[in-house]
Amino acid sequence: MAPLTLPLAADDRHLHWPWLVVALAVLVVVLMVVWAIGWSRRTPASAAYVAHAARLRSLPRFRALVRRRVVLGVALTLTALVACTGAVILAGRIQETKRIPQSESSRDIMLCLDSSGSMITIDYEVLKQFEQIVAGLKGDRVGLTIWSGTAVTVFPLTDDYDFVQQQLRAAEAAFATGDTFSDAYDKFTEGTIVNQKVQSQVGDGLASCAQRFDRSSQHRSRSIVLATDNQPYGRGVFTFDQAAAYTKSRHIVVHGIAAPTTSARPLALAEFKRDVLLTGGTFSLLGADGSVPTVVDSIERTEARRIQKPPIIQVVDEPHLGTVVVGIGVGLLVVVWLVEGLLFLKDRDPA
Repeated sequence: MAPLTLPLAADDRHLHWPWLVVALAVLVVVLMVVWAIGWSRRTPASAAYVAHAARLRSLPRFRALVRRRVVLGVALTLTALVACTGAVILAGRIQETKRIPQSESSRDIMLCLDSSGSMITIDYEVLKQFEQIVAGLKGDRVGLTIWSGTAVTVFPLTDDYDFVQQQLRAAEAAFATGDTFSDAYDKFTEGTIVNQKVQSQVGDGLASCAQRFDRSSQHRSRSIVLATDNQPYGRGVFTFDQAAAYTKSRHIVVHGIAAPTTSARPLALAEFKRDVLLTGGTFSLLGADGSVPTVVDSIERTEARRIQKPPIIQVVDEPHLGTVVVGIGVGLLVVVWLVEGLLFLKDRDPA
């Protein structure tokens, strides 16, 4: 199930402070005009008045030096203007408004684990299979509920797969010893048994898992992966048949994974298979070849609707244009200064 990639909407670029750009541009023009007028009227303090300078101005060398001076002056002025233009653009702060469409997968999967004492020797393997199921999912929300006499939510529906895998590994550690009297098992299954005479109630467990789905007003694809040995003890609120019918009425599909010991009780196995198939799901025996791929493939075939959410609006500065213009202007300015310096040194060299 490859995640849907959403393109960005058309971007909107604008100046955050357009008035500052106008003000700085006018200031630069005014300063240039003032400088030009002052330069044309000024007389250098070190000026010397020389008679009959017309002959000097007619010399080819003099004319060449004057042309070079004019060219260098124009080049310095233009490069300085380029750098100033970039600085003005940076001051105005070009900003880009990005509208990022949002949607999420509407496929929810609740892992529904029978944590009764009769299951402890195989719960570890069940959780391993759960890990494989989660590893085959992308973009879906997953939750875990454990139950025996009553149901306890280990973690609600979430698409944080790192957290999901962490919680599944913690659950594996609780069942790893195979000892119902271990502290790890007692702590993990705390709250699932309130009456020793009522345990492993498959109907109540399945119905409770069906009630763990949120966002009831949204049209979402919902699935339950149910693992149990279908060996209830005592009398619960729901029978397996009633829970399956209730789950189907809520448009929830159940994929059943039966414990290997269930095969020793043909009636329990048949009931398990019949009830999960009633919901439109699949049935497999734990450890049988292809049991996990069957569940994953069935979930993949379930249509995952995309739920559109309000777009994320991001306004970010885009200084690239101003930076490039400033860089070009400063770079050219340095080049012109270097050329002027080299020519000056060349003129002073008597060789």
